[in-house]
Amino acid sequence: MVVASTNSFAKEMTIRKRIGNIFNKRVEDFSSLREYNDYLEEVEDMIVNLVEGIDVPAIEARIAHYQKENAEQIMNAQARKAEEYAAALAASKGAVQTDVDMVSFPFADDANFETWSILL
Repeated sequence: MVVASTNSFAKEMTIRKRIGNIFNKRVEDFSSLREYNDYLEEVEDMIVNLVEGIDVPAIEARIAHYQKENAEQIMNAQARKAEEYAAALAASKGAVQTDVDMVSFPFADDANFETWSILL
């Protein structure tokens, strides 16, 4: 699938997102850093060729084959990503609630010299 667009940036981002959702392995999925870097290089070559319109039918066939052969791994990686996102979101909401500081300001103008608190 090649995106027909006059905006080359949007076209590239659409292709990157699509390919990234399919070729979504991480460094821990490989036995060596070299293997992982080779994988990343292959993915980047496919992306560049799709953006440039080079050998598109062959790349699309390769993507379809990869999806078929790695369907379970792709779904597991997408689920893991969704779980990590949900955990990060929950943690950030918790951090906002727990990082609230209370500061007291005495006001000398007040006859009782009361202490007022505000949320920062």
